[in-house]
Amino acid sequence: MPRASETERPLVKLDFKEQLIQSGKRDTTDALLKRIKILHQKLSVLEQDGVDVRSLDPVRKPLIKDTILHHKDRGVKAYAACCLADLLRLYAPDAPYSESQLRDIFAFFLTQTQRVTDIPYYTEYYHLIESLATIKSIALICDVPESDTLTEGFFTGFLDIIRPDMNKTLIRHLRDILVSLIEEAHQIPQGVMDCLISQFENYASRPEVLSFQLTVDVCNQVADRLKRPIYAHFSEIQASHGRDPSNNDMKIITESHELLLTIYKFCPDLLLNVVPLLEDNLKVRDEDRLRQLSVKTLGAIFAQRPGAEDPARKYPSAWRAWLGRKVDKALPVRLAWVEATKEVLVNHPEVRLELQGNLLERVEDSDERVRAGVCKIIGALDYETALHHITSATLQAISGRMSDKKSSVRTEAANALAKLWNLAYSEIESNNADAIKQFAWIPEAILGGTRRGGTLESRQVCLASIFKKSILPLPTDADDEQAWVDRLIFVTSRLNDDALLGLKIITGLPELAQGNLPFKAFVQACEDYNGGVIADGGQDAKARLNFIIDAMARSYFGDVDKAKRDLHAFAASNEARLFKLYKTCVDMQSNLSSIIKARNELLRKVQQAHDDLLQTITSLVDISTWNIVNQSSIPPLIRRISKPESEASSTAAAKILAIIAKEGAPMFKTHTGQLAVAMMDKKNDKLVELALQALSAVCKIYPEVAPAEHRPVERATTVALEGTQRQAKFAARFLARSKEPQACEKLVASIVKGFKQTSGTEQLLTHLRALTELALSQPQAIQSKSDEIMTFMMNEIMLAPSPSADIESGDEWVEIEELEPLDRAKILGLKFLTHRCLAFARDEEAEKILKPVLSLLMSVLDNEGMINENTKEGGFARCHLRLQASTCLLKLANARVYDRAMARQTQFDVVVGVIQDACYMVRHLYLKKLNKVLPTQRLSPRWNITPVMIAMDPETENVVAGRGIMQKIVVACTNFSTFDKIERNEMPLARLLHFLAHHPDLHWTDPEEGGEEGISDQQNLKDMASFIELYLDCVANRDNIGLLYAIAQGLKGIRDRVGDNSKPLWTLAELAQVIIKNRADKHAWSIPIYPGHLKWPKDIFHHAENLEDKQKVQRTQYLSEEVGNWARGLGRRNINPVSQPVRKVEHNNTSPSNENGNSNKRKSTTRTKKTPKKRRRIEESEDEDQDSEDEDESDEDGDESGSGSEEDEDEEMGEEGEDVLGRGGRRGAKTKAKRAVAGKKKSKKIKSKKEDDDSDLTDLSD
Repeated sequence: MPRASETERPLVKLDFKEQLIQSGKRDTTDALLKRIKILHQKLSVLEQDGVDVRSLDPVRKPLIKDTILHHKDRGVKAYAACCLADLLRLYAPDAPYSESQLRDIFAFFLTQTQRVTDIPYYTEYYHLIESLATIKSIALICDVPESDTLTEGFFTGFLDIIRPDMNKTLIRHLRDILVSLIEEAHQIPQGVMDCLISQFENYASRPEVLSFQLTVDVCNQVADRLKRPIYAHFSEIQASHGRDPSNNDMKIITESHELLLTIYKFCPDLLLNVVPLLEDNLKVRDEDRLRQLSVKTLGAIFAQRPGAEDPARKYPSAWRAWLGRKVDKALPVRLAWVEATKEVLVNHPEVRLELQGNLLERVEDSDERVRAGVCKIIGALDYETALHHITSATLQAISGRMSDKKSSVRTEAANALAKLWNLAYSEIESNNADAIKQFAWIPEAILGGTRRGGTLESRQVCLASIFKKSILPLPTDADDEQAWVDRLIFVTSRLNDDALLGLKIITGLPELAQGNLPFKAFVQACEDYNGGVIADGGQDAKARLNFIIDAMARSYFGDVDKAKRDLHAFAASNEARLFKLYKTCVDMQSNLSSIIKARNELLRKVQQAHDDLLQTITSLVDISTWNIVNQSSIPPLIRRISKPESEASSTAAAKILAIIAKEGAPMFKTHTGQLAVAMMDKKNDKLVELALQALSAVCKIYPEVAPAEHRPVERATTVALEGTQRQAKFAARFLARSKEPQACEKLVASIVKGFKQTSGTEQLLTHLRALTELALSQPQAIQSKSDEIMTFMMNEIMLAPSPSADIESGDEWVEIEELEPLDRAKILGLKFLTHRCLAFARDEEAEKILKPVLSLLMSVLDNEGMINENTKEGGFARCHLRLQASTCLLKLANARVYDRAMARQTQFDVVVGVIQDACYMVRHLYLKKLNKVLPTQRLSPRWNITPVMIAMDPETENVVAGRGIMQKIVVACTNFSTFDKIERNEMPLARLLHFLAHHPDLHWTDPEEGGEEGISDQQNLKDMASFIELYLDCVANRDNIGLLYAIAQGLKGIRDRVGDNSKPLWTLAELAQVIIKNRADKHAWSIPIYPGHLKWPKDIFHHAENLEDKQKVQRTQYLSEEVGNWARGLGRRNINPVSQPVRKVEHNNTSPSNENGNSNKRKSTTRTKKTPKKRRRIEESEDEDQDSEDEDESDEDGDESGSGSEEDEDEEMGEEGEDVLGRGGRRGAKTKAKRAVAGKKKSKKIKSKKEDDDSDLTDLSD
């Protein structure tokens, strides 16, 4: 075995014989440089463990002489540094120098490394840096004097010299040196920490800077060593400024948190000790600002670094503490928490479910800003997150906030949902099942929000504006009309009936038809005002402008005062170009391209010249512009109906076109040729129907655009004879407005001639529908054949025995199509007779014509739906006939001459009693009729008690509807004169009590009957109280409570004209007084003595025969003590509050409260609610025959003059679209404004004689 000495490699000695520093002779720089260069070459090739270090001693000391270290030549110093680095490498692990010498050497190294960019000696500098990095000899610096200064110097020096063109390996060596300095340091110098922190402060916004990248790399490699000093840094700031912080302190703390987030973004592991510090801040009791800041910071920490570790796992304690701040007592803290959740939701799927649950709780927060913040967070999510990681419950909760009482929350909720739907539109359109399930319901929900019970106008405007901007925005390309209309069709195809009605409302078309759009009147008033330059009529122009602006501000803007100021400023600008542009926006004849261009230019000019008005004018333009439908919509809609892409799109397009035909006929003015072509189609029945409907509507407004050719007239005649009922209706209406009026007479003659052949067939119904239309639209055409028609109508239809006589269905409801043809003909017969009366409302013999018709209608109601006892219609038909008869009476009441003829109270009581019909659908549909008619306040005041009679309905939906109608009546009377307002709002209390006094359920026991005098059944009296309570819920307020009490009190001073016994009336009057007192107590209202003189309805009351009798009655108490005891609670609650859930209407049963369709007697107010077996929703669009009642049967009713005036039949009462300019053209906002201004000039005094003539009230003494 060989000896160890023989196996060991011999040590190599340095072969350098020259003296590095020549003593005793003058030495040149070049010679020195040559020698030191040779030395470097020899040292660099020596291996660390294979050299005899004693051979290095001759050069060790000379290299640290000042002659070398401070030589003026850079080359000498560069090579000297390399040699010293090599010596440290070869001597390692022992250092060949003392600590002070090492200090000087490292200071020398530091100086040389700063010159690494010096190209002539780049190789030497690189060698130096590489040696320090790889051999780790830099670690020796930690043991030398002033090591902190040297270490700091290396950090600041390296960060200064690094630049983009450096070799990547060199940069890595720099990093390794700095990492070694931190790893080997006994304690990290403060200067180093300051250097690192300054990099995060100065360059975080520019992470591409190499010095910052070097800092980040170093920190990530030595994160464990830096945790404690980083914690100390932030802890010191917290300790110095976190207790009772001033504004300056908070500024410092905020800056430190910003630094903290920057560090976390690039070096998260440095902050493991700092996160608990932030957690502690969440528990500081009285420092709201500190908790708020810490919540934001922790939220940002949890949200950063998508794909990183689950924050709930990495920081479990801090995560739980942070979640707990959702219920912090301080609003700013809760708000900060909500705002911080968005990025966490987006970046960390693993916590989404937990976070959503917590976030959902804040939807019900007590503060509106938090609720709005939650909605905003959901709306800011990207499509993929919202689709896959947000639950339907969350979106539905946001949808619920669209009914929030605060406008800011409603706006954010609607905006959030609309944004998400807009993101998902293309996927929904492509039938992506997930997108459809998650988002397709959103437009329906927003439109439903505009229809929700109790919705204010400002809320409707807000939701409508958002819907227009996000769901159906105007296109950027004005020429892309088809795509714009297709989007509308697509949205419409997924709407239910309620949402479709909401869409119809936000188009602005119903307001146009009713004459309530003030926008054209506004711009005309602006022009007339002329910037305030007063000329002839200038005061009128100013008053008119003020009136219109006031109406617009209250109807369409949340901030009424600001809207008024801005609209006045817009008018005062008197810029003709602005007015012209706005006129284009609101003109129905403007096409899509014109509207877009005018809108953009208008808003641009307003921004340039009147920037402070921009918000208001933008809102105004969005509200008033025809931006959902306009005349450019017509051709694309017809195209989609004639050549449908799908059944759904065709149906939706037909619905939209029908709405325009009904409410916006002027839009068809330039499209009559296209409509005439469409009506010729022999395969598409729906297109033919809509074309006829539109043509008839536009020809009424613009007779000159009616087709001049004979072919359309011939086609319409054929359709009227052979088409469907609805086609016949519109065909007859078109013929009445065509340029060949004699065609109507020919049509009538053809129908009369075929009576015998069509009797008992479906075709007869078509003919009757055409006759019914002509009876109103062209009554002259009926006259020549009136005898034949009336004879056939009465003998062969109305008085003919019904084939359904054997059907006993109780009060069950079926579709009208399921009835026997003869029963359906009877329903049409009632409508024909009604229309014939309305056509002669201005005739001298109007009442004579009405008498048999009125007798027939009352007979239907008196006989529970049968024409008479001999016709014996079955139960199904009786329900429809009762509804039709009551509807016809309501239509006749629009003509004042007929309303007066129907004034007999017993007849009126029967009509009002329909609202308590045993059949649910009769009650429900009759309420819908009332909802269209009563808010217009065109009927006499006695009709205003009708909605109140629904108070005991077993279905909450009907009670809610009745309440809504009554509230609309009160709102409609707001601007009436005091006399009219009292007559229509407060005096109906007297009529209500009179009606209840004669109610069949209220039985008065006379002493002769063997009992105690009074109301025998106390339960019935409680039921009567419910009607009074519902009335007061809607009408009573602080201002009129005294008047209502005076009315109830005054009833004991007058007598019942209808019956001999006034005691039931006086009893109910006392009950009403108790309820009014309780209502006043509930709201802390005082009941003042009414100073005015009451005028009682003279048709139902008369005064007492003598003063003594009157005083006796007033002293007598008619309410028993028992009644007085339970009556104490009356008036202190609401009847069936609106907030109760409203169910969808069922169509195929009677009341949903009855399983079998049977219920109590028709007049009964007390019904037992049962669970229905099944419920089917009404599809109004499919119930076409019933719709014909509610649509456009023409609007030529009679008015107080006894005419066939087009203004007097409400659309729901029989017209679908014909009075677009009936009320709209003659009762537009401009006209109303003029009348209002003119009215101010007239005397407010009304002569008592005129009041007596025009009113149903009398000034009987109370």
